[in-house]
Amino acid sequence: MSARRYVTTALFAALVLQTSVRAQECSSTGGRAPIRLDWPSTAEYHLHEHHQDRPEAERDYVMVMAQDSQGRTLALYKFSDGQSSSHVLDPVAAEEIWWSTGTTTKIVKYPMPVPDRTSCWRHAWSERSSRTGQTARYDFKTTCAPAGSPAGQGQFPNCRDACYAERLAKALPPQKMGFPKCDATPEGTAEDLGTAVIQGIESQGCRRMTPFLKGGGKVLTESWFDEYGLSLREIHEYPNGDRFLTELISLTRDEPDTSVFQPPKEYGSATLEMDEVPCEQPAPLVIVGGR
Repeated sequence: MSARRYVTTALFAALVLQTSVRAQECSSTGGRAPIRLDWPSTAEYHLHEHHQDRPEAERDYVMVMAQDSQGRTLALYKFSDGQSSSHVLDPVAAEEIWWSTGTTTKIVKYPMPVPDRTSCWRHAWSERSSRTGQTARYDFKTTCAPAGSPAGQGQFPNCRDACYAERLAKALPPQKMGFPKCDATPEGTAEDLGTAVIQGIESQGCRRMTPFLKGGGKVLTESWFDEYGLSLREIHEYPNGDRFLTELISLTRDEPDTSVFQPPKEYGSATLEMDEVPCEQPAPLVIVGGR
């Protein structure tokens, strides 16, 4: 992942949403399934990338993963040269946010479902490639279920749900997930590594071997999780000698402050609203020269 992402500022016209849609959404909450809250946490990891044939690409950096009980998540990457890159998913506000050192903040707002029919929406932005100097224009499309569908059936990140925050107020408390099962894929093997203590936390490990589609051989994956389903250590080793390590540095179970899910105030911002399009329309990717 690059520490620098050059985002072209863009602003689309706001979607016109009638108040009757919101009223209809919130008037039919009786049959909705309860929401199970997430466990809040802030985890800091050390990442190491070893590239057998490209020693110049070997690097170490830090990743911070935060989530609150309402499902907001943050992925923050901090690099040795002082650069950083962040991505937020916010299901309460129904938006995604990207920002990196020295760039404009990009905010993507997701639409409301359209009552009684499936609807499709599209947004676009441009990112300058540091490798080619060209601008890649991405055109993404998302499908929204009809308004009034039960919680947890694809509204977010694809669609905004007018009653999501209301149902969160009546959500069930968090639950422990237990240690994940150590199951093998149909063409691979799995070995239960038992329990170990990582940064003072009891965890259970699993080592899997799966076929490597490029060039044959096997990929070794070693995963360690705690009883809440949090990853504490992840190792990937490939037949060509490449090796990738992610290991926990620190962990807190406190509720993160909501400010960590927002970009610094001094950053400029570009808000991208989705435009409705026919659902059969493909989502093309076009590479064009210049800025």
